[in-house]
Amino acid sequence: MTPPPSVIGRRGFLAGATGLVAAGLAACSGGGTGPSGTTPSGPGFPVHIPNRYGAADIQAAPQRVVSLGITDHDVLLPLGVIPAGLTQWGPWESGVGPWVEPMLGGQRPKVFGSEVDVEGVIALAPEATLAVQSALTQEQYNRLSTFAPVVAQPPNSIDYGVNWRVQAETIGQALGKQAEVARLLEQTQARIDETRRANPAFEGKTHVVVRTDSAGTYAAYTKQDARTALLEQLGLRLSPAIEGMDSGGKFNVKVSKEQVSLLDADVVVVTTAKANDVEAVRNDPLLNNLPAAKRGSLVLLDDYDLTMALGSATVSSIPFVLDNLTPKLVEALR
Repeated sequence: MTPPPSVIGRRGFLAGATGLVAAGLAACSGGGTGPSGTTPSGPGFPVHIPNRYGAADIQAAPQRVVSLGITDHDVLLPLGVIPAGLTQWGPWESGVGPWVEPMLGGQRPKVFGSEVDVEGVIALAPEATLAVQSALTQEQYNRLSTFAPVVAQPPNSIDYGVNWRVQAETIGQALGKQAEVARLLEQTQARIDETRRANPAFEGKTHVVVRTDSAGTYAAYTKQDARTALLEQLGLRLSPAIEGMDSGGKFNVKVSKEQVSLLDADVVVVTTAKANDVEAVRNDPLLNNLPAAKRGSLVLLDDYDLTMALGSATVSSIPFVLDNLTPKLVEALR
């Protein structure tokens, strides 16, 4: 999982999520049109959620929330919770990907840029602020916590590197929706397992996911990244050449033009920093000289929605990725 400015970073799932909303989850919406004030403390409350900087103590189910984590809204929306504000993710005007946009129900939360607007968040008067998949700093956390509990990055996690299951479970605990989140996790994991069983050719094959741009800079994603984690759940394994590089605990490693051969693998998935980089990358002579490219095993993602969904790797975006990326992987490994 990665920040929108520098790293790129349904169908079955949307149907299930819509059913949950129809079952009454939407009544817990935390958006600007929702009720103010918290509900009486119910089962599961109060909750104590440790994070990198301290802990969030939430006394009752929050009815008004702000989503600062770049993809935390991907967990909120299928739970029927529309945040009062959210951090922009991707190029979409609504700030959310097409795999969850219908769940906004026509509402338009305030959209924040990549820089944390502490005063803007405070002005929305949230009862809880979610910053699980974020790079929130200690200073920002301290200021925001003065006004409402902040569910920040879990202990020992890296910025933008929280596992999709942990992200969902943490948010579910904050909202008092553990049972609903458990169902979402079960649905998503079932889709992953089904895809793996249906594609035994994936088993043990090496992969690299690389981000590049029209300037020809390269970054390969490590085991710390959501893209790699998802592909490994499908049976693929990270190329030893990339796994052996020192990432310093980061989600990607820079690869120079002189080292481009390190990007080769049984299948190479290429993402672009921006949607308009695709044509330049398509003609990149260094990438096209890789053995994977010569045998048709280089997959350039020219659908930016898919690029962003893969970078998101949430309970909401994973089914979208499986629908759209799996056929490309099958073809590349044929």
